[in-house]
Amino acid sequence: MKKKDKLLLTFLGFLVIVAFIGGQMWNSYKNFTKEKWVNYEGNSRQAIAENFFDRTVINGLLEEELVEYLGEPDSKKEGELIYYLGIPKSLFGDKDGEEEFLSFTLKDGKVTGVSIITASTLEAE
Repeated sequence: MKKKDKLLLTFLGFLVIVAFIGGQMWNSYKNFTKEKWVNYEGNSRQAIAENFFDRTVINGLLEEELVEYLGEPDSKKEGELIYYLGIPKSLFGDKDGEEEFLSFTLKDGKVTGVSIITASTLEAE
């Protein structure tokens, strides 16, 4: 094998290793943990919310279980728990949109649904 070919293969191997490590770091950034949720900064909840919904069956979850996962809600109304989510993200950073909240609907102490609501919708209620 020529020296040029060996150098190219070494470089390609290095790129594969860097891509793998970068992918692992990106995945760990997006993985949901209660600590990340409770100790959020800025829009960090936006990054991990999808992972939470992928891993957790929401409908039928008891209110106590939801609070165990997400901590105490930012706002609580009759039949509803509300958690701050952040400002939506776009490909190139934060959008110039409204703040969003997760609204969990409860019936008889069990979650029956979840929706994303904006700050203006929350104020109107």
